[in-house]
Amino acid sequence: MKAPVTERALPPLKRTKVKPGEPVTPEAVIVPRRRGRPRKEETADACVTPLISREDIIEKAVELTKSEPLSDLSIVSLARHFGVTTALIHYYAGSRDELISGVINRYFMERVEKLRPLTRKNWRSNVEDHAYAIFDVMLQYGGVLRYLMSHNRFRLFQQVGAGETDYGMVYLNRIAEIFRSGGFNAEKCALGYHLLIQYVMTSAYAEVNRQLPGDHGDYILGKIRETSKEQFPAAHFFASAFSKLDSRTAFNAGLKILLDGMERWPRSSAGHK
Repeated sequence: MKAPVTERALPPLKRTKVKPGEPVTPEAVIVPRRRGRPRKEETADACVTPLISREDIIEKAVELTKSEPLSDLSIVSLARHFGVTTALIHYYAGSRDELISGVINRYFMERVEKLRPLTRKNWRSNVEDHAYAIFDVMLQYGGVLRYLMSHNRFRLFQQVGAGETDYGMVYLNRIAEIFRSGGFNAEKCALGYHLLIQYVMTSAYAEVNRQLPGDHGDYILGKIRETSKEQFPAAHFFASAFSKLDSRTAFNAGLKILLDGMERWPRSSAGHK
């Protein structure tokens, strides 16, 4: 991770454009000057490099993508927020792929931080605790979740530099350990991890995009009641209950069905096999 630039006087710089492929340094980046008479503080700081760091950029990008799709993340908007050129954003955050991976890595870091220590007494309780914890994190990172549901790159493993942690890898290991400690063999550990993550992701995605029947209850109920009860008796039978179905009710029921099925999987009496 590059250290933040500290304030220091710079020699006069020529207003030149950075050509594609050429290295970008803070000294080569000129912040566009606003039209009109500059404020006093701008005049005093005209030869001072802006204070900015990769951490600052990632923090702002995370904030934006909690509500906006990560695929719409704009280098231009980040540059505008910090009052710098896009070249300076690229200098500290790297390519757009590196920026996206940095945001997703922060998302996985929060998922890891929400995980409770394993009790090693009941694998099912461990899975339930972890499922609810990561479900809530996914709801907070709606923009990231939308990206991961439609892109394969950075879905788990991230681009990290020397000394940085790939929290996607940390997360994979932690969830796999739940099933391993429960006595499941390697094949069932893999299947258990995959089914659990797929279920939690699709459930959270449905809530983030307001796809639950309860989000559109009046519309659903009205459309069903417009049809013939004799022609569509089953739809009329469950119309009221269906139109009220919410995210938590569906998530709780689906998770129970999933874990009930896993309970029937053969496993050894001792974990770590």
